[in-house]
Amino acid sequence: MKKKVALITTGGTIASTRNEHNKLESGKLNGNEILAMCQLEDEIDITLVDLFQVPSMHVTFQHWNQLHNEIERLFQDDSICGVVVTHGTDSLEETAYFLELTVNDHRPVIVTGSQKSPSDTGTDVYANLRNSLLVAADQSSRDIGTCVVFNEKIFHAKYVKKTHSSSINGFGAIGYGMLGYIDNDEVVIYQKPTKREYYRIQHTYPYVEIVTAYLGATEALLNYLLSTDIKGVVLVGAGRGQITPAMTEAVEALCQNDVRVVLTTATEEGRVFPTYDYYGSANNLEQRGVIMGGDFEAKKARIKLMLMLANDETNYHSFMHG
Repeated sequence: MKKKVALITTGGTIASTRNEHNKLESGKLNGNEILAMCQLEDEIDITLVDLFQVPSMHVTFQHWNQLHNEIERLFQDDSICGVVVTHGTDSLEETAYFLELTVNDHRPVIVTGSQKSPSDTGTDVYANLRNSLLVAADQSSRDIGTCVVFNEKIFHAKYVKKTHSSSINGFGAIGYGMLGYIDNDEVVIYQKPTKREYYRIQHTYPYVEIVTAYLGATEALLNYLLSTDIKGVVLVGAGRGQITPAMTEAVEALCQNDVRVVLTTATEEGRVFPTYDYYGSANNLEQRGVIMGGDFEAKKARIKLMLMLANDETNYHSFMHG
């Protein structure tokens, strides 16, 4: 008996075609047009949903809610082993992490895309899609949460990152590695997440921004945000989480005005920690009310903070130990 997997298409390069100017236009192909080239019908029973067809940097919170609700609807069918979502690569890691935090099911959600269009020489469309469907159908994939499958590798949504702008080896999880891989259609999973957390989706989400510290960074952007309806700020500090002295007073003002500020690091590995004791250090910021963001990458921290604020969740300690 064939295993059953749902495939949701949302656009991106994986569904692109070239126009008369030889430029790619995202989301032009529907799911049937892509699947026809993969030759999987005899192996997996695929339920296809063409949800929306947009470039991934056009995805909105409303698209996220729509995608989440469609996955929940599909999972009402107990015969479905898992769900695959095709997506543009530019914001793929953000959508994957949103789904990781909002879909509560033992069955896997696999997000994939491609760096090349279906018509390009050496395209990765068919390998990525085929491998994703195989992972979603495999019994060993239960309890891995939402993952990204790319270039025969399986990455967890919390740590996956687009690491190359164009190479087919475009995604990785620096410092954390893979959960597994696909070898000649065999799914090999050798580790799974030990913790998972869930938040309810909302009709609207609070305004949360990302601000990066760098040599000579001023307080201008932070002061501007203080004049808006900002609810949260993710700071990207240097090293263990340091920012410039000029930024520090503005950060304190944000905290005093009930804006939740989460500190992350610009480094690829390691976490923020209150190691140093000077003006603008992580320790100094923590004393002023800043939340330590652990090993979170800024975009993922923004998504989590947004969902926490929307759900009136106050366990900010989970950024360091979640």
